[in-house]
Amino acid sequence: MKIRQANFKDLEAISIIFDEYRQFYKQNSDITSAKLFLRNRFEHLQSIFFICEEGDRILGFTHLYPVFSSISMKRSYILNDLFVRPEHRKKHIAKQLIAEAKEYVRFMDGKGLELSTAKDNDPAQSLYKSENFHKEEDFITFFWSKS
Repeated sequence: MKIRQANFKDLEAISIIFDEYRQFYKQNSDITSAKLFLRNRFEHLQSIFFICEEGDRILGFTHLYPVFSSISMKRSYILNDLFVRPEHRKKHIAKQLIAEAKEYVRFMDGKGLELSTAKDNDPAQSLYKSENFHKEEDFITFFWSKS
C-alpha cells in the first residue's frame, strides 16, 4: 500500500472512486461529469489529489483545494474530500492520507488544513480530533447559495 499524489495519467481511475464518493453522499452516479470536473482541476492546477493504492487499485483518496489567508499572507488548504472504499476501512488509510496532506502543507510552507464535516458524522469527527484538528470556536461560517 502506498500514498502518492495523483496526476493527469490517473484521471480514469480517480474518476471512478470520485464517483463512488459522491454516491456515498447521495449523489447520482455520473462518471462522465466526475471525469470532466477532475480534468478541469488538473488542467487549471486548482487542486491536489492524493491516492492510496495497492497494485493498480485505488483504495482511497483525499482532495485538497488551495486558498489564501490575507491576514497571515500564506496559503492554506481545504481538505475538501476524504474517502476510503468501504471494504478497506479500519486499515488506517484515512490517517495515512491525512498525514500525506499535512506533509504537503509543511513542504509548501502553508498555514494549515481546514475541513468540515457533518454534525452527525461522529466517526469522522473522532478521526479529525485524533489527528489534532481542533473545532473552530472563534468564527462562525456562513454560506450564500444562488438558488
